[in-house]
Amino acid sequence: MNRAAPDRGRKAPRPVIAALALVPLGVALTGCDYFERGLRAGSYRAVLETPVGELPFGLDVAQEGERFMLILVNGEDRVRIDDVKVSDDRLQASIPGSDASLSLRIGRRALAGELTLPREDSPPLALPMRAEYGQTHRFFEQPLTDNADVQGRWSVVMSHDGVKTTPAVAEFLQRFDRVAGRITTSEAEGPLLVGEIHDEDLFLSSFDGRTAVLLRATVDGRGALEGEMWSSTQGAARLQAVRNPDAVL
Repeated sequence: MNRAAPDRGRKAPRPVIAALALVPLGVALTGCDYFERGLRAGSYRAVLETPVGELPFGLDVAQEGERFMLILVNGEDRVRIDDVKVSDDRLQASIPGSDASLSLRIGRRALAGELTLPREDSPPLALPMRAEYGQTHRFFEQPLTDNADVQGRWSVVMSHDGVKTTPAVAEFLQRFDRVAGRITTSEAEGPLLVGEIHDEDLFLSSFDGRTAVLLRATVDGRGALEGEMWSSTQGAARLQAVRNPDAVL
């Protein structure tokens, strides 16, 4: 059998298909931040691990030239932290107006480490902390549309260790599921608490650089609130509240 002679004047086709198939992958890797390291400027959802559960708050990272700064975000309240040192994969920050400090490891799109809070007549309180870049929700990623109403003024009683009771007044503002407000005692006005009402359950938190507060309560069948409030200065307390537009201390 005669075989056709090979055409030596024609070059073998190049494997262009394989080469072209790699182009989108290369472009994707170049355009994404898969390999990016270092501190990213932007908004983070920060969480403190407290003895009674997770305490979320907002954290913004801003950059001016080579300098970084942090901003604690609680609703409309902002606390700026300028004393920030970034070296390799570590972030150290001292919070103004207190001896509180942050020591965090910088990962890809995340921070993790510890917050240290001073306390009067007690050793400093160290709380594990983490923060995730690009997350902006407080407690729940998906809000509910049918929730209890906690708008207004409340008479509050807080009990510590089942013995000592502290009267207080709470004022809450509510817009859909979002809730913000303060709880005031005869000694001081509390920090701004921010969070959500989720069905019958109220979740509020605050971290203003000095005090961390977490409140969780449920609206019962009588329309009253009952739950627990924890703060880094006072510890845990049982909370009971009834709506009272004329509540005073």
